[in-house]
Order: sequence, then C-alpha cells, then structure tokens
Amino acid sequence: MLEFLFGDRDIFGEADLANVQKVLDSQRLWRADDEDTFVAQFEDDFSKWLGRKYVLALSSGTAGNETALAGLGIGPGDEVICPPCSFIASSMAIVALGAVPVFADVDPRNLIITAEAIEQALTPNAKAVVVVHLAGQPAEMDPILEVAKAHGLAVMEDCAQAYGPTYKGRKVGTLGDCASYSLQQGKHITTGEGGMIATDDPEVYERAMLYANCGMPWYRYGLQRPRPEPIGGVRNRGHFGFGHNYRMTELQGGVAVAQLSRIEQFNGWRRKLVAIIHEVLDGVPGLQLQYAYPETDPICWNFHVMVESMTLGELDKRLRDEHGVNISPYAEVNYLEAVFQEMNAQRRTSLGCPLPDYVRYDPGTCPQAEAAAQRTFSLWTHHAVAPDRLRSQVEAIRQVMTA
Repeated sequence: MLEFLFGDRDIFGEADLANVQKVLDSQRLWRADDEDTFVAQFEDDFSKWLGRKYVLALSSGTAGNETALAGLGIGPGDEVICPPCSFIASSMAIVALGAVPVFADVDPRNLIITAEAIEQALTPNAKAVVVVHLAGQPAEMDPILEVAKAHGLAVMEDCAQAYGPTYKGRKVGTLGDCASYSLQQGKHITTGEGGMIATDDPEVYERAMLYANCGMPWYRYGLQRPRPEPIGGVRNRGHFGFGHNYRMTELQGGVAVAQLSRIEQFNGWRRKLVAIIHEVLDGVPGLQLQYAYPETDPICWNFHVMVESMTLGELDKRLRDEHGVNISPYAEVNYLEAVFQEMNAQRRTSLGCPLPDYVRYDPGTCPQAEAAAQRTFSLWTHHAVAPDRLRSQVEAIRQVMTA
C-alpha cells in the first residue's frame, strides 16, 4: 500500500538531503529563539508564498488545528461549528481545548460544509466555525463569511489538504481569520509530520505562539513582550499562559524549506493526475465526479467520486475480481466514530465538558454527509503517483461502470 501511495516518483531530493545534513552538522536540532534557523526561514518563505503576515511552524497538522483555534481565543465551554467530513483532527482539536464540536451538514456533491448548514447549526455559545477545504477543493467562502460576520463567528480555515487552490482568485488560507496546514507524509509538501498556522492578526498569532511554546513567546515579526519581574526575589522564564510544546524541529524545518521550493512542481503533477481522471471518467454513467464551485481553482489532495448505480462494495469487488485494482471508500463522518459515540452516551466531551441538550452526535445528525459517505470513494492524486498507474485504475473503473 505504501508503495502505491508514495513509491512511483521521488518527492525528496538533493535539496532536502543537503538541508538535513546542515542541521546535523550544526549539532542543533532544536529550534532556537533567533532568526538564523531553518524553521524561521520556512515561516518567512511560507508567509511570502501564501500572502499572510504571520506564520507559526508546528510539530503536526493536528497541533496546527488546535493552535489556530487557541489563537482565536476558543476555550472551555465554547461551541465551534465544524463539518463531519474531514480527518478527525478538525473536530478533536475543538475537544482538546475544552470546547464542544457542533456538526453542520455538507454539500453531498463534495462533502464540504455550506453556509446554509452553518446557519442551521448555530447554537447559543457558538464562537467560531471551522471550514475544511476538503481534498483541495475550496469551500464557497463568500456566503460562509457573510454568515460568520452576521453571527460574530471567527473563521478558521483548515487547509491541511489545500495548498494553493484559489477562491475568486485568492488562495485559501487567506480568507478567514486564521488557517491551519499539515505537513504529514501524504500532503502537498511534507516533513513526515509537521504543520503551521497563518494569520494577519497579531493578537491571534501571539496567543497561538504562546499556546504552542509552553506559554513562552518567540520574539519574531517585531512582536515583543517584556520579561516579567522576579516574584519573591526569584527570576522566572516568562511563561505567560498555558501552552503545549508543539514546536517544529530544525530537521523538519530544513526539509520544509526544500519542499516548499518545489510546491509548484508538485502541484503541477497533481493537476495532471486530475486531468487523467476527467479524461477517462467524465460522462461515465452512474458516476458523479467531485463538484467544484464556480470561480474556484482546486488543487486536489485526493479526488472524490460518487457512485450512483451500485454500492461501493459491489464496485470494489468487481474491480478486484476483474482488474486486480481497488478503491478507497470514504470513511470519515467524525461524530459516528466510537470516541464521539462515547461522548454522546456520557453527555460530556472526552475532557469532561458537559454537552448541552441541543448538541447530539446521533446517527442522522448530518443526513447528507452520511448518505454521501456511503457512495463516495477517493482516487489518490498524490504527486508521487505515476500517471500510468492512475490511468490503469480509472480505466478499470470506466470498464466496470459501462459493462
């Protein structure tokens, strides 16, 4: 399986290796509090590439989700609206902050949260909404931002699967109050594990920075905070608030710098893979290809296909039996996972925050998401996949669907 995911084309090269060697030669793998680090260089490079003022590099994409929400001021008892169709970090980050996830339904054509669903899911204590640009397809942001503004909701864009796609000419990650990214192995660029957040708001950045560094600041972007006076005559290190250690290492930073330099090449490879899918599967009876909203330019992480004329199990069996290939059924409706079912039964989150009566994680909570998930499968469009391999897979799908 890993050979299929990552083995066809090299995604690491001489630049990655050279930067790792520089880090090892320096004998310093930890990010120091200065500008002369790969991590700081990556933050600056990503800031320029994305077009946001402040970037904070982190240890994982999951840390990015949590840190972004912390930067927005989300805390115990707050309620955050989010889609059920995403990697579970999108909702678990809310739980980790002592807050309550409130799930809003999705557009069944692409599994992406909608403005209408957000409005229907509004609760008395809703403070923010998480918008996931799922699989690299931008959400329809203007109506979402209008709803958020009307109801005083902060907007966090989850861009873990969305590096470079645009909505009305603007890169996703620049439209909301804050954005999070993942650098996990399967993403558009990778450091194995890693992530970052991006924002234009210095207060959001500073709260996030403290949260990700044990309450201590990095003195970057001209932001300063005076060291506190000794208490009882004892000096202290300056922990200004609660925080985790979510720092990115220099090894990650070195690879991240090299990876970002190749992002347009990687995205170009992804576009060619998606073009193959459209070439082979457009118009095939019984299939609905992932829907793209007007004035959006997706850069797919993977590509969703909806089956209308048979079950996913039937399609998968025929593909295996007749062609020796398989598909990946979509399997992420967060609130149906055992951890959320336990919260629902106990009527409190995993951190003990009580669930209000109006917050339920029952089957049927988001009917469109549940129905769409049962007929959706994913085609892997990672830039390491060889075009011929993907073409063989989609040709097999076409043959089965038209037999």
